[in-house]
Amino acid sequence: MDERELWSRYKHGGDSSARDDLILSHMRVVKYVAGRMAIHVPSTIAMDDLIGWGVVGLLDAVEKFDPGQEIKFSTYATIRVRGAIIDEIRKLDWAPRSLRAMGRKVGAARETLRQRNGCEPDYQAIAAEIGVSAGEVEDCITQSHTAQVLSLDDYLPGSEGDGGRKVDLVADLGGRTPATDAEASERQERLVRAILELPDQQQKVLNLYYYEDLTLKEIGAVLSVSESRVCQIHSAAVKRLRAAVRAEG
Repeated sequence: MDERELWSRYKHGGDSSARDDLILSHMRVVKYVAGRMAIHVPSTIAMDDLIGWGVVGLLDAVEKFDPGQEIKFSTYATIRVRGAIIDEIRKLDWAPRSLRAMGRKVGAARETLRQRNGCEPDYQAIAAEIGVSAGEVEDCITQSHTAQVLSLDDYLPGSEGDGGRKVDLVADLGGRTPATDAEASERQERLVRAILELPDQQQKVLNLYYYEDLTLKEIGAVLSVSESRVCQIHSAAVKRLRAAVRAEG
């Protein structure tokens, strides 16, 4: 049946069977979004959890969608599904006490070095300040950033309408200038060189994930490895790229 007819039957006639058909026909959106987000969450969060949270977002999207708008429902649903998953992730405390403690040390050392030297300290300087390795500092910062997922689509307390969203109050500090364009070009060249020096399997994972838009499960099927192994390969590749680009820069 035509999707427009399903929307008409549901929105104007209250046909629950049409609603069910709309939900089932767009479950692929939930699975796609969950599959794309899986690589950015800890292994302790199961894919079934992501899908379950995404379904809640899909149900909400079906209820709130206006078929008269000039936007595809799949596009609208993708935003709502992703938002629902992020909202649930934000309720979780991924970081163990040891990471929280390390994070406080890193934060205090960073602030001390800023005040002392008048500039942003690098991993090596922070590591020397608190007596650990630069790798430990990098891992701590990376994991802490992962644990702090925010949604710019959230509305600020006491505000109404689109003007109250966080995203509308974020300054655009990335305005293009000749200098920033040149720096971006140099960074891109360094990144390309670093990617070409990665092992073949890591290059394939990056290509399939970022350019082919495959999910972890789909990448695993292509490479004949598990989803968790794909995640490990991706993490290793990103870590090597960071180290390579930082070394050149």
